[in-house]
Amino acid sequence: MHVTVGIDEAGYSPLLGPLVVSAAIFIHDDPIADWWRALGIPKARRGGLSDPLDRTCPPSPILPPVDDSKKIYTPSEGLETLETSVLAFLTVSRDNPTSLRGLLDCLGACTDPDEYPWYRRANVPLPVAADPERIQSCADALRESLWNARAEFRGFHAEPILEGDLNRRIALLRNKANVLLDATLDLVERSLMLTQPVQFLIDKQGGRDFYTDALSQFFFGSRVAPAVEGNNLSRYTMEFEGTRSDLSFCVRGDAAHLPIALASMLSKYVRELFMILLNRYWQAIDPAIPHTSGYRTDGWKFVRALEASNQKTLIPRHLLIRDR
Repeated sequence: MHVTVGIDEAGYSPLLGPLVVSAAIFIHDDPIADWWRALGIPKARRGGLSDPLDRTCPPSPILPPVDDSKKIYTPSEGLETLETSVLAFLTVSRDNPTSLRGLLDCLGACTDPDEYPWYRRANVPLPVAADPERIQSCADALRESLWNARAEFRGFHAEPILEGDLNRRIALLRNKANVLLDATLDLVERSLMLTQPVQFLIDKQGGRDFYTDALSQFFFGSRVAPAVEGNNLSRYTMEFEGTRSDLSFCVRGDAAHLPIALASMLSKYVRELFMILLNRYWQAIDPAIPHTSGYRTDGWKFVRALEASNQKTLIPRHLLIRDR
């Protein structure tokens, strides 16, 4: 048995909303180098789906696309495609959340949304935009494709780091890059199977090329050996509590490895659900406050409109605006 875990984030650079880090977990009988080809799953392109990588064996058109979340989702195109794919994979793993709160439970998330006025006691029914029958059809096709590849999707782990918590972690760990790495290694720890080696495929984080010290410190008592460290790939073997695992930090990993792309999609989906709550809360208070995706340009436009409104004194800035 082989275990492959893809890890990626969404929301690293915005001004508003959470940073979400996720892991997608697969178990398979044989080594799989190209998951897109093995499963016949299509990637995405602007305006629709591309052909699968294995053009000699076209997939069922009902298989859900998997790709870098920035290619699957744009605000103008909406959540439907992203949501269909994510919920189809969750269905295959026997998780069927009907709300954001239920989804957080499925993901093992430890975050506390009720600290924030815009998230407190709020929820989002699922699905938001996708057709439930389409989700089920995609899940059925995906289940068959996984069976044919002698593979199984075991589900997701994820940790949404909400704004105030992110600010606290930045103050403690000195910068946002350290916060992301710490959250990533926490997901590695949660995904370790101490009776079975795990291959971790992780999207490379900024300009960081060297991870030996961070791995050794986080997994105290482990033995970490670098195989290669460079601009495109940093790869390590780690022996921890008697089990040896492989960790690869890959540049543009979401374009090269389906498990990383799928983790990217789950992270983006969770972040967008939180943004629905944030926008709903403030627009209910003052419809003149513009909708925001949380990124820098429209994020500051949102903040300026909020500060110009009669709600200025109600803004807990340390819970709303990210430090960096």
